[in-house]
Amino acid sequence: MQLQLIAALIIVFLIVMFAVQNAVAVSVVFFLWRLDASLAVVIAACFGLGALIGALVTIPTMLRERISASRLHKQIETLRAENDNLRVLKER
Repeated sequence: MQLQLIAALIIVFLIVMFAVQNAVAVSVVFFLWRLDASLAVVIAACFGLGALIGALVTIPTMLRERISASRLHKQIETLRAENDNLRVLKER
């Protein structure tokens, strides 16, 4: 976890350094939209949008895994209780 945080901070630092060094005005055209902004703002917006899309794509998978893990933990507890009951019956 800490390694991922350090890697993310290094990537953010490199992006910020690149954006600061390339702070010229650029025109961005997307379909009918036209935006004049500094390259630093365009880079930061694209990075933020990419991070947001990446997070949104991973959320359903994380939720499915969490629900599955919860279901499996309940099944484990049920099986342990059944196992304990069978051991008690066997000892009688």
